[in-house]
Amino acid sequence: MKKITFNAIANQLLILVFILIFYRKLTILHYINVSFYLGALFLSIGILVLIVQSGFFDFFSTSMKKVFYRKHVQSDLKTMRPPSEAISMKASFFFLSGLPIILFMLVALFFYSA
Repeated sequence: MKKITFNAIANQLLILVFILIFYRKLTILHYINVSFYLGALFLSIGILVLIVQSGFFDFFSTSMKKVFYRKHVQSDLKTMRPPSEAISMKASFFFLSGLPIILFMLVALFFYSA
């Protein structure tokens, strides 16, 4: 729980820095915009990591290597790792970073629209 809280606070500070860099003033609309972009980025990266780790692209990458590599390198293809084994990061980090950002953004959006 401490880790999630620290991560959420660090992300909110990052959003604040981005607001001050890009907009030069702090408004709720700017907070909603920047937090949406950052939350969507984290969730998109998390989904991409999850898809690659599931082995979805393993067959495609092996087939492309067979097509584009020369004949004498074909024997080395068996020793190459598939993409699902090459990515060691966890998708849960990106989801646990992106979901609180999106939730805070939705709360801010509720107050903005009210």
